[in-house]
Amino acid sequence: MKLLNLGCGNRFHNDWINIDFKSTGPNVKAYNLKKGIPFSDENFDVVYHSHVIEHFSKEEAYIFIKECQRVLKSNGVLRIAYPDLESLIYHYVRIFKELKNGNMQYADDYDWIMLELLDQSVRNYSGGEMFKYFVRERIPNEKFVVDRCGTEAKKLIDYGRKAYLERINNGGGGINNLIGRFLSKIFKERYRAYKIGRFRLGGEIHQWMYDSFSLARLLDSVGFVKIISRDSCNSYIENWSNYNLDTEPDGSIYKPDSAYIEAIKH
Repeated sequence: MKLLNLGCGNRFHNDWINIDFKSTGPNVKAYNLKKGIPFSDENFDVVYHSHVIEHFSKEEAYIFIKECQRVLKSNGVLRIAYPDLESLIYHYVRIFKELKNGNMQYADDYDWIMLELLDQSVRNYSGGEMFKYFVRERIPNEKFVVDRCGTEAKKLIDYGRKAYLERINNGGGGINNLIGRFLSKIFKERYRAYKIGRFRLGGEIHQWMYDSFSLARLLDSVGFVKIISRDSCNSYIENWSNYNLDTEPDGSIYKPDSAYIEAIKH
């Protein structure tokens, strides 16, 4: 099978053709996906992308999904992993009700879920308020954050703790200097686009959010059929779990805050 992974970041497999806006490794081709998908019609058996579609505007997302359909062969599979708006809203309402009832032990979970809901849409610099949340000696609701966001959150917590200790050992230096060091190390090119206008056009922010209904409706409008919500392991794609794109080798979920949907090209 010919397999295409779009917007792969550092999550790719050598059996796939991997594309991102910037190359993240020798097997990742750099291409601006807002200009389309750089392959001919009916070229692939599978197209996959994870946490990509929310970075397109609503109008751009329609064009992007049309491009996915174009490069798929007849009966080819489109699989999408995306931040789960339904889950976010569920946890927001659950936590908010607890706080209204006076259960203040949920205050830290409230702070985090608000960041998940809003920060990556409204931030004006790379890392946003989420980065500030991580730069502490101890995160009181670390388990909740890691349960929500998985491996990626654990890495950021570990980095933030090291950055916090570095700041203490160096006698401070201010949060802006700390953010600068973080950005130059982690986000590189994005850090150079420091002006707000350039940053917000740079691809990091979320421009739309989806639940299973809205994304299924988008796929249907493009002409896909057999649209179905999935979990991290089940798929139309043969031996899906062996690729470890949505799961880790130990079977855990890479990004537990995800929802998954698949569809077939008619």
